Amino acid sequence: MRPKKHLGQHFLTAPTFARRIAEAVPEKTDKENVLEIGPGKGALSIYLKERFPDFHLVEVDSEAIEQLRAKLGEGSYTIHHADVLEFDFSTTGFPLHVVGNLPYSIGAMIIKKTLLLGNNILSCTFMVQREVAERIVSAPHSKTNGFLSIFCSFFGTPRILFHVPPGAFFPRPNVESSVFQIITDKELDKKLEPSCWEPFFSFVSKGFSQRRKQLSKVLGNDQATKEKIRNHLMQLGLDPLSRPEDLGVNEWLSLFKLR
Repeated sequence: MRPKKHLGQHFLTAPTFARRIAEAVPEKTDKENVLEIGPGKGALSIYLKERFPDFHLVEVDSEAIEQLRAKLGEGSYTIHHADVLEFDFSTTGFPLHVVGNLPYSIGAMIIKKTLLLGNNILSCTFMVQREVAERIVSAPHSKTNGFLSIFCSFFGTPRILFHVPPGAFFPRPNVESSVFQIITDKELDKKLEPSCWEPFFSFVSKGFSQRRKQLSKVLGNDQATKEKIRNHLMQLGLDPLSRPEDLGVNEWLSLFKLR
């Protein structure tokens, strides 16, 4: 089976890293499920099956599904033939632990779709480009702190587990990859009402639309609003001239609630 460029396929071929990813997925109870996104040829799937025999897999490539069935053999697992961006995660049964080697081109979209399911998701263990993983775990005052950092940190504390070299894939990518994990915070609705999530993330996105400008100038449409934002920043113990990258998720939440 040849990798399909239009699907962004880079198959994981190194068993050592595949096993490490499978072992990083938290233990589940009988009422919880595991979903693998984009299993490809099944390098990771074979180790997930050892730990979670009744796990679910979602794969868009029909040729890959044939190889998956041959590799995994008989079992109580379920393969869903679907595009993950259109797939209804609830068909697997909530709550879920989600794991996968994500295509570089749509990795961020998959991460967002998954995390927006809130407490229906217990954990995410994803492999992405190292650059993306490092942006996700960025701290305030870092040049790489951006929308994706704040978005992911809202749902839990992201951490990089380990890095994976280009030689662990076929075809070999031009960049290094990293495996990161987020254990979803419990009771997300107490942090912010779910109905406010979309307005909050739009607020953060607008803030980072001109990341080198002061927040008051990006978010303020007139002088009075700019002054109000500077006062809010001072109330939070922050520099009134702060830029978007200077704030962590808690400061963004406080600023959103004060607006």
